[in-house]
Amino acid sequence: MRKLLAVALLAAVTALPVGPAGAAKSSLKQLGTDPAGDGLPALDITYLQVGRTGANLEIRIGLDKMLPRSGSYPLLPGIEWVFDVKDRTFIAEAVAGTGAPRFYLFEQKGDSYEQLESPTGTFDPADGYTSILVPLKTIGARTGVKISGADGLEHGDVDAHVHIGPQTVYPDGMETEKDFVVP
Repeated sequence: MRKLLAVALLAAVTALPVGPAGAAKSSLKQLGTDPAGDGLPALDITYLQVGRTGANLEIRIGLDKMLPRSGSYPLLPGIEWVFDVKDRTFIAEAVAGTGAPRFYLFEQKGDSYEQLESPTGTFDPADGYTSILVPLKTIGARTGVKISGADGLEHGDVDAHVHIGPQTVYPDGMETEKDFVVP
């Protein structure tokens, strides 16, 4: 009888929904990895995962030894992915200062950048990643559209950087190894 009760309890618990009610399910695809320890602590890129979460492109960038936001990061660090959709180039960036993290979406137009919006995201030091939700409509990506890391960037298409006055320092970066096709 005890075994039957334990099995029934286990079945009931595993059948419970995980996450908030109505949350969109995401299936992330690993597009690239980078070894831990080759960048500065807390700004050491380890992976890029991308997936569709409802009407959004979820971009998840892993960081080794990620620190909480409360003043632990240098001034104005950013973590970004530069990616191409058709003939357009976009930059999804997370900036973790001492206040709440900020998220940006830019489109590169020649030598300049246009901010398209401030998407939502998460900054999760406990799990070691930042996640940015970019509306698929904003970047013109529908089902079947290929999204690729931008080519020819000196520090890779995924990078951690710090703005220090007029200069930008890149503690770590990586190139994505695969493309993502919107399901």
